[in-house]
Amino acid sequence: MLIRFGVLFTLLAMVRVAAASATPMPVWPNLQVPTEQRHVTLVNTPPYGEVSRGIIHWPTLTQFPAIGTDVLHPAIVICPGGGYVQEALQYEGSTPAKWFANHGFSCFVLRYRLPDGALPANGIAYPLRDVQRAIQIVRANASTWHIDPRHIGVMGFSAGGSVASLAGVHWLPASPTAPDPVERASSRPDFMVLVYPVISMTPGVLCYQGLGDVLLGKNPPMSVLKYYSSELNVSASTPPAFICCANDDTVVPIINEKKMAAALQRNRVSVDLVIYDHGQHAFGMGRPGTDTVNWPTDCLKWLHSHALKG
Repeated sequence: MLIRFGVLFTLLAMVRVAAASATPMPVWPNLQVPTEQRHVTLVNTPPYGEVSRGIIHWPTLTQFPAIGTDVLHPAIVICPGGGYVQEALQYEGSTPAKWFANHGFSCFVLRYRLPDGALPANGIAYPLRDVQRAIQIVRANASTWHIDPRHIGVMGFSAGGSVASLAGVHWLPASPTAPDPVERASSRPDFMVLVYPVISMTPGVLCYQGLGDVLLGKNPPMSVLKYYSSELNVSASTPPAFICCANDDTVVPIINEKKMAAALQRNRVSVDLVIYDHGQHAFGMGRPGTDTVNWPTDCLKWLHSHALKG
């Protein structure tokens, strides 16, 4: 039986053909970030397709534009998962990007920097800073890319769901006088789509200790664990969210999604939590033979109900 929270409205059918993706653009083209890509390999791993492994030091953003320039499209920055040690760039990146681009959303797949078992000196994890910057880039270029700057969201799968949810609770306000034009745009996403996301780093909720060690280092203070637990940082300004997972997920316990949904509800933020019967973890765009195949259209209904359509 499908378990769900929230109200979905009538689906407005939209059929579009996505344009070809652009060449990956650098997230930090002129700023002080390392440019080497030590130990990075691209491998084809069935059923996930292209997977990037290693310590990524040079983040990129790849655009999958919605077709047509007659209207301003909503946009989605997509964060692939991979346990913070790799990124499923195809399975949880270009594949959903093409699907949502076909339905009127300009999509951007973020290849974020992977952590190396410790936080940088400023305490802001590389994936969080990269997704903040990616949203700013999209918003700063909205008129050029025919995007509605008020309708820019973030989507993430598994560990990428952690990145996406952190973008929703730790966003940067616009800085109108910043020398860098990108920083004159806010990094606040207007909506979140979190697919079997990692949410919490706190003991008893974190899916497995190794993931926290990779992102935050070993034995971080409780203040750091709380900062990187999205459910503990929700406020009234956190964007609305569509959250989905499978009831039989044995990798990321569904208490993660439930805690995030409850925090959003407490703060009167719109949320739709959908828990499918079967599909386990990492079902991508839906595991064949399970009810998770319905999540893309369920998500599209939710997006339309919030007046998000191209």
